[in-house]
Amino acid sequence: MNEQLSLLISLQEIDSAILAIAESIESLPNKLNSARALLKKANTAFEKFKAEYQKAEKQKKQKEGELEETQEKINKLKAKSAEVKTNKEYEAYLKEIKAFEDTRYQIEENILSAMETIDALSGNMKQEEAEYEKAEEKFRQEEKALEEEKNRLSSDIDTYKSKRKDLADKLDNEIYNRYVSILEAAGGVAVVPVQNEVCLGCNTNIPPQLYNDIKNNDDIFSCCYCNRFLFYRVPSDLPGVIKTGNDTH
Repeated sequence: MNEQLSLLISLQEIDSAILAIAESIESLPNKLNSARALLKKANTAFEKFKAEYQKAEKQKKQKEGELEETQEKINKLKAKSAEVKTNKEYEAYLKEIKAFEDTRYQIEENILSAMETIDALSGNMKQEEAEYEKAEEKFRQEEKALEEEKNRLSSDIDTYKSKRKDLADKLDNEIYNRYVSILEAAGGVAVVPVQNEVCLGCNTNIPPQLYNDIKNNDDIFSCCYCNRFLFYRVPSDLPGVIKTGNDTH
């Protein structure tokens, strides 16, 4: 095989690998979406019960304040009723005391109801808090794992870049510049195999004579339509070769 062609094929394989790794790195944040959604859902549920719990606590304290005020009024009325001199005045005090005692009873019922609500919400809140902490831990673990994967992939890219430099230095400057230009214009694929008189880069038929020349791999040829560099590889080897583009003509 032509040495420059062999270098081009190897360079394309490395650039395809670098591109694939770069795409993998770019997609890593999306892998956190599921864990992030669960974390958000758990936090929303926890904050909901927390808000309801705080509201119930506030209402309970408010009712306790009303109960204290009502009891003070009852105590004052009882003290005054002991000083009245007529039955009519006494009965009026008793009636007023009774009204405040009814109010006190209602407030006590409200406080008991609030306490029951608080107990129920406390249990729910603790459960949701545990779920949130569990979701948060899972998110942190996945975040850490993805960061480690990112570092590993970045290290792989550095390794490939080092190999790429060695190959690029061995290529003829004019050929390398053509390669880079085609690589940028053709979606990251500048070197592709041919099969059955077809360029596997743009899926266009190649003239029979040109196809026969390419099959020898003794020189560098380009596709007349997509300008990609062409080489021949036996069909049995094709599945594992360079990733090709999807453009058609």
